[in-house]
Amino acid sequence: MSEPIRVSIIDYLNALPLNIAFKRGEFLAGLQLHYDFPSQCADNLAAGTVDAGLISSIEYQRIPQLTIASDICIASRRRVRSVVIVTKKPFEEIQTLAVDRFSRTSTALSQVLFHRKLGRQPRRITMAPELETMMQQADAALVIGDAALRQENHNYFTLDLATLWYEETGLPFVFAFWGLRGRAVRAGFADTLRQVKAAGRSWIQSHWREVAATYQMDPADLEGYLTENIHYDLQEKERASLDRFFRYSQEAGLIAEVRPLNFA
Repeated sequence: MSEPIRVSIIDYLNALPLNIAFKRGEFLAGLQLHYDFPSQCADNLAAGTVDAGLISSIEYQRIPQLTIASDICIASRRRVRSVVIVTKKPFEEIQTLAVDRFSRTSTALSQVLFHRKLGRQPRRITMAPELETMMQQADAALVIGDAALRQENHNYFTLDLATLWYEETGLPFVFAFWGLRGRAVRAGFADTLRQVKAAGRSWIQSHWREVAATYQMDPADLEGYLTENIHYDLQEKERASLDRFFRYSQEAGLIAEVRPLNFA
């Protein structure tokens, strides 16, 4: 009997089309599935304790010998809503930034944007994603995922990081994708992941109200978020955006070199 493929996946709302088929008990044969925070997914993959992980895109450049599952990502064409800087001050006046400790690509993207727009970085304070506590400690807060969606109503300014990236590049931004190594690559697990995505998107299309009730959201708001703010297809523009992001990350000193994209 062959060993199971060990899989690390995030459980944020933005990943729902990529994990709902797993949650419903589909495609689980031969798998060992773990739900983790985005940073932990990358750490698991780097440590070799899993064979596949839904990882922040910057981690592809930090973990050697990874392969990307083609045609699958978590991306935003212009406004993402769930990756934002909430601030008391204009962007150019931010001196201290409280950072959600669970993300790495969003942190890297904020660093790239500060580097390109201002040539400097604010002092970062890493902490749990509780907005008011973050704002007591810093000029601004980087908040991601479900925490950002839950805390959209406040008395501060909001800077959407996907919007800032689009204004800088004219490209969508890719926040996450599946990284594979070893057994997952040899087993052709990328094909399974593409089937999981297709099945998940199909199921959600006919269950908006059920999903909205689970996440305590208005069905129309949920549908707008998962179809307009987020998209899941890693195509030509997304690949170009990744190339640009990695090059800018190197220029900002976040990575030592840029590895070429390798797809399965």
